[in-house]
Amino acid sequence: MCHPAVYIGLAGVNMIQARQTLKAEQALAEQAYRDRQEQIKDNRMSVQLEARQKGNILAENFAAQQATNRALLSPSGIGQSNSFEAAMMNNKSLFMRELNVSALDAINKQSELAYASRESGLTKAADMNRARGRFNQSMMDSLEMGMKGFEGLNKPKDVVPGDAGFGPSPKTGKFRYGI
Repeated sequence: MCHPAVYIGLAGVNMIQARQTLKAEQALAEQAYRDRQEQIKDNRMSVQLEARQKGNILAENFAAQQATNRALLSPSGIGQSNSFEAAMMNNKSLFMRELNVSALDAINKQSELAYASRESGLTKAADMNRARGRFNQSMMDSLEMGMKGFEGLNKPKDVVPGDAGFGPSPKTGKFRYGI
């Protein structure tokens, strides 16, 4: 059996360690959150870049197709007809649809990233709450240990007047740790 003061000392040490653990867990949760947010920011930039590149490729293909159609049909005089203009407008309409599809795809990806960003914040809050819960439990356990020590210090000892309080008790024969 330990001396009651040992329980008090252990309780104090446990409280200090619990606080250090809480700070470390909170720092890890914060760093993980910042890392996820940085990754999401990079992904957003990638989505924007991809959408611009896709739009540029579509525009280049459209311009090349329009130029080819004009070059092929202009010498024959068909380049001035209504049917030629209708075909050109149809090509432009197809280009705009493809461009819109590309833009909608980028918007969907951006909204997924916004959701991921929000989820990252919720994960951070949950990690912080779990760390706080473990800290609170450690503090309660330490307080119980400290109370056990205080109760032991308050117990009356079998002390004979003039006895230093160490060794076996003359009354009970049980070993004592001190007064």
